[in-house]
Amino acid sequence: MGNRQCGMGNRQCGMGNWQCGMGNRQWAIGNKQRVIGNEQSIFAYSILHIANSITYCILHIANYKLLITSYKLLIACCLVLITNYSNAQDKITLQQAIDTALVNNLSVKNEKLRTEYHQKLIKAGTTIPATNIGGQYGQINSFYPDLSLGISQTLSFPTVYSRQKNLLTEEWKSSVLNLKIKETELKKSVTEVYFNLLYIQQKKKLLLENDSLFSEFLSKSILRFKKGESNILEKTTAENLQGQIALQLSQLEQNWEIVQLQFQYLLNTTTVFVPDESEIFFQNISLLENPEFISHPLVQYWKQQQNIAVANTKVEKSKLLPDITFGYNIMGMKGMGANDVEYNSSLRFHSVQFGLGIPIFNGSQKIKINASKINEQVAANEYQVNLRNLETNFAQVMKQYQKYQNAVLYFENTALKNAETLKTTANKQFLNGEINYLEWVLLMNQAISIQSDYIEAIRNRNNAVAEINYYLNK
Repeated sequence: MGNRQCGMGNRQCGMGNWQCGMGNRQWAIGNKQRVIGNEQSIFAYSILHIANSITYCILHIANYKLLITSYKLLIACCLVLITNYSNAQDKITLQQAIDTALVNNLSVKNEKLRTEYHQKLIKAGTTIPATNIGGQYGQINSFYPDLSLGISQTLSFPTVYSRQKNLLTEEWKSSVLNLKIKETELKKSVTEVYFNLLYIQQKKKLLLENDSLFSEFLSKSILRFKKGESNILEKTTAENLQGQIALQLSQLEQNWEIVQLQFQYLLNTTTVFVPDESEIFFQNISLLENPEFISHPLVQYWKQQQNIAVANTKVEKSKLLPDITFGYNIMGMKGMGANDVEYNSSLRFHSVQFGLGIPIFNGSQKIKINASKINEQVAANEYQVNLRNLETNFAQVMKQYQKYQNAVLYFENTALKNAETLKTTANKQFLNGEINYLEWVLLMNQAISIQSDYIEAIRNRNNAVAEINYYLNK
């Protein structure tokens, strides 16, 4: 009985070690599922918990090989369920994201309000000064007290009002163009963030594939080490590779959350949208030698600043014109009038007045006119500078696009095929004992590096396309 209990104890100890190894593998798989997203974490955890419970029952009724097969089957079912849950999330295309941002974005809404403000302000171009109302009482005409009432209004020369209204109209046009600039910049920002999310998705997908690969390598290394077929170095290398991937997955999950917050801010929504993976391969563009930038909102905006400067000079010049004053007076007079008629103090004598306010001391106003003319030259120079800057930046982005497009073509035509060949051959030779684990790790890392560089090249190419579309106002 003692020997039998000892044997049973050893068997339980072995089963405990096996459960510990399976626990390590569950930890690695848990890391894989955790990067899918916060909304999926609870779902994934529940599925894996069910899988662990069923596996625990199987541990008591099956042999070792059957246990391994059953556990792999359960994990595969969990991954399928989690994938289906991921597909049920709200997906959004790039165009849908741009349309949503143009409607909901707070900066665009605020710019629309500013445009309405300038439009309403146009009517304020005809600003009329306050009307003067006055009166007199006393010995105005004779010994008897008299009463005199008057009203007068001063107006600027009509040219002033027309030019002020024209200036406000030009400022309103500038605000409309500024709204278009905001919308164009928003399109660019949404596109860049959208492709950053797709980039993180592709990186996750690659890391999860390699996580499965290195998880299997780790399991085999542990078995080989227990059987004495390998040393501690192989086992340690496998654990380090597994840990590095788990760390990268964790960092990608944090990056996803950061970029997702940026995406929600641009769209002004709390919904967690998932980009459509089919749009990772963004359409190519035709290389343009001499594109027209005249229609770009930024160029039109700086052109409009010239119009504003000219309109402002005209307003300053119009202020040299005289002001016009109109008035009306009514007065009473008590006593004998010049026509030998005696009058009481009733208001009965009318008069009108007319005057011109001539700016004789106009030195400061002429200084303002000269300063405004200088501002016209500044606006003209800024237009040329910004136009030249736009053309230069566009040329640079086109060069970058060509560079990244050539890299993508290289990977798709050559490098990716070589990476698959490296993986397939390395696995086959490692299983056949033709290469050792260090050579296998070196070849696998080389293949993974190629795949990772391909994803980087696509990301850079897509960002360059987003930049080009910004300059082309698409």
